[in-house]
Amino acid sequence: MTVDQNTLRRRGVGLRAHDPERSFGGYTLYTPIAGPGEVFLVDIEGKAVHTWNPPHPPGRHARLLPNGNLFYQGKDTGGPTLFPIWDVYHGGILQELAPDGSVVREVRHPFHHHDASVLRNGNLLVLGVEPLAPADAARVRGGIPGSEAAGGVIHGDVVYELTWDGEVVWRWAAIEHLDPEQVPLDRHFAREHWPMANTVGELADGGVVVGFRSASTTVAVDRADGSVRWRIGPDAHSQQHYPHELPGGNILVFDNGTYRDTTSVPYSRVLEIDPRTGEEVWSYEDNPPQNFYSPYMSSAQRLPGGNTFIAEGSFGRLFEVTPDGDVVWEYVVPEFGSFGRGVGLESSRGAQNSVFRAYRYAAEEIPWL
Repeated sequence: MTVDQNTLRRRGVGLRAHDPERSFGGYTLYTPIAGPGEVFLVDIEGKAVHTWNPPHPPGRHARLLPNGNLFYQGKDTGGPTLFPIWDVYHGGILQELAPDGSVVREVRHPFHHHDASVLRNGNLLVLGVEPLAPADAARVRGGIPGSEAAGGVIHGDVVYELTWDGEVVWRWAAIEHLDPEQVPLDRHFAREHWPMANTVGELADGGVVVGFRSASTTVAVDRADGSVRWRIGPDAHSQQHYPHELPGGNILVFDNGTYRDTTSVPYSRVLEIDPRTGEEVWSYEDNPPQNFYSPYMSSAQRLPGGNTFIAEGSFGRLFEVTPDGDVVWEYVVPEFGSFGRGVGLESSRGAQNSVFRAYRYAAEEIPWL
């Protein structure tokens, strides 16, 4: 018997656990990050009920809109390569797709990366980069010495509000509102991208939340003047992903924990934080904690009724926990793929089933199903 040499696949894929009496139920949406672009919707038994096949590889992930259409971030493979890992995490193509896969509307931005979302007013909130002026680049602290992009360039994060016609109607640049000395890069990250955002979203009051992985920092931005209302730093989370607001104003975030200063053992957690006080309101970690760990990507979503849906993104493990931390559903993404561009980076080698994020939806949120 030939042994499958892929460790994750050998351990088992598909539905691994289900407690129907305590699970929220519903449907799970995920996008294999190393796939050609398929987006899968599976039921609570792990059976695929719908698949989209966009013509572009994923520029990270997809999510459902309130009207039931798919908001897909695709990768423009013909765009510029700013630095090696840019080919892994940039996007560039933002689409709304009908259930049959037809394109309802599309807009492109050559420097989009990681995340974008649709605002309540219908416009897009998009992460991008712009090269810093040499004087500003010299202010950036931390990172691996000499790891700037070609020519010593450092690309700084920018948030755009973009219409579907491509018009920029609002812009916020990290370098204009954050002090690089107070938001240094972790010493393990390259200096080519500061502070390396991976999340952007709208707050209930119209403000914007932005999460910066390489600086272990999350901020809330005032739309009126661009000022930073509050900041959560590396004392609370480490290389985090998908900080977003819950009803009531707390922030739910996947704390990856790769270079956490307080421990020699890396492990991940999901945290609910009161951003006004910095208080940790709720947390989930495994027992022992190192059993749950994703060094990059990942997400967490609070479900109606109080359960939390988690994507351990690096390893394609999707699961649901109760408020007490009991696992009541678990599914391992069975689709494995390989990256084309960006190979040579350790995390991009070999066949993998990783996802940037995953989302859980109730049946009533999918009107066409």
